[in-house]
This record gives sequence, structure tokens and C-alpha cells, in this order.
Amino acid sequence: MAELQPDEAGLSGVRRIFQEWLAGAGDSLHRKRVTDAHIHDARKQLKKSRAALRLLRETIGEIAYRRENIALRDAARPLGVARDSKVLSVALDDLVERFEPATRSLKLDKFRRVLRQEQTSARQAITQTLMNKQRKALREVAARSSRWNMAGDDWQVIGGGLQRIYRGGRKKMKRAARSRLSEDLHDWRKQVKYLWHQLQILEPAWPGLLPELAGQVHKLSEHLGDDHDLAVLHARLTAHQDAFERQDYDALVAVLDRRRTRLQDKACELGARIFEEKPRRFVKRIGQYWQLWRSE
Repeated sequence: MAELQPDEAGLSGVRRIFQEWLAGAGDSLHRKRVTDAHIHDARKQLKKSRAALRLLRETIGEIAYRRENIALRDAARPLGVARDSKVLSVALDDLVERFEPATRSLKLDKFRRVLRQEQTSARQAITQTLMNKQRKALREVAARSSRWNMAGDDWQVIGGGLQRIYRGGRKKMKRAARSRLSEDLHDWRKQVKYLWHQLQILEPAWPGLLPELAGQVHKLSEHLGDDHDLAVLHARLTAHQDAFERQDYDALVAVLDRRRTRLQDKACELGARIFEEKPRRFVKRIGQYWQLWRSE
């Protein structure tokens, strides 16, 4: 199970979960024909793995942490291109449906063909050779992780990793809330994702509270994820303005910007509640749950 168990040491448990998520990513890529669902699952497992890795950063050392983080990032990168191409058509359909009847008369067929062509090209780039290379890289990370000499107090290490992510999320939130720039919102989203997956690992320490908190963090990541999809869609619209009549382009951009503003407002409101506590106090509170759980 991808959660800590009462009868295992905390650091060893996080490593086990890290390795399970790595194996899950490898399994999704070990296919004769990799579908969009496999790509989505592999990316999800790699994001989870990087979140678990961050909980172990203080015990495995900076050199090992950076090496494995880069390896996992590089494995996920080509999958992200394919994923973006897939979700853009979905994001466009959702936008058109959400703002009917204002969007009903828009001529979008030419742009939809562009999106389908880009999606086909992105999927063709996920070759068997690439998948073999990625699986090999993941096996090497897993093998190295088995040799980690993880010393230190369980909660001191795990809490330190959690505090780093929470502090980063709080800082990125403040910056994104001020600027509303796509790159700042995306940076905040990455920290929120890591926090969500870390809380999933820690849920057994306080089943009455941490799952609820993890759920709120997940909801925040969805608001930011939907906004990111629309930011990418906006970039495609700008790059392919010749696929539209001018009035249709302007109308579509207008509803897209309106939707992004709503999503960002929701994210900032929810984020302010989640990141209200100072990082040290937040981690101290969860550490108290941890100590009670481990002492039972």
C-alpha cells in the first residue's frame, strides 16, 4: 500500500512508497502500445515519486537527491508534451460548453484540426525506444534507492521535507497571487502537487484530519491545473491565429481569460486558507499527530 504502515520505520516506509510509485510508472510504460491513459498514469506516478523523494532529502544527501530528481524529471518531460496535446481539445470543449450560448456560433473546426495534428505528432514521439530508455532510467533510480543509507530521526527528516514544500508553496502562492502570471501560477501548482502527495503518505498518522486536508490541497491543485491547461491553450491560440476569423479569435480569448480569472480567484481563496499557518507551526502540529500515532 502507498501509505505508511504502523509497524514500519518512517524513513523505510517512505522509501518503500517511493519505490512502489516508481514501479507503477515503469509498469504503465511497459506496453506494446502505450495509450493516453498509460501516459497519464506514468506522469502521475512520477510526480508522486518526486514528492516522496523530497521527504527523504535530508537523509539521502543533496548529491543523491539532485541526481534522482533530475532523472525523474527527465523521464517525465516527454510524457508532459503528449499530455498537454491531449488535454487541449478537452479544455477547448469544456470552455465552449461552459460559455454557451456566447460560443455557439464560433468557427473552430480549423483550430481543432491543428490540435489533432499536434496531438498525433506528440504521440508519435513516444516511441518504443524512448519507453525502453525511460524504464531503464527508472530501474536505475530504484536500484540506487535500495542502497541509500538513511540515518536520522524519522520525523526530523520527514518533517523537514514537508516543511520545505509547505514553505515553498506558501512563498509561491504569495508571488502568484500578486502577479497572476502563468509561470508563477504553474510554479505554485508544482509545490501544491508535492504537498498533496506528501499528505497522502502521512494520512495514517491522523485519519480524522489529514485526509480532509489532503482533499483540500487536491482541490487547489485541480483549480491550478485547469488554469494551466487554459494557459497552454491560450499559447496555442496565439500561435495559430490564422486558423480563426478575427472576431471568433477575440471572442474565444475573452471567455478563456474570464474562466482563468475565476479559477485563479478560487485558487487564491482556497490557498490562503491552506497556507495560513507559518511553516514551522504547520509541521509542528502534524509532528504531534505523528508522535501520537507512533506511540500507540
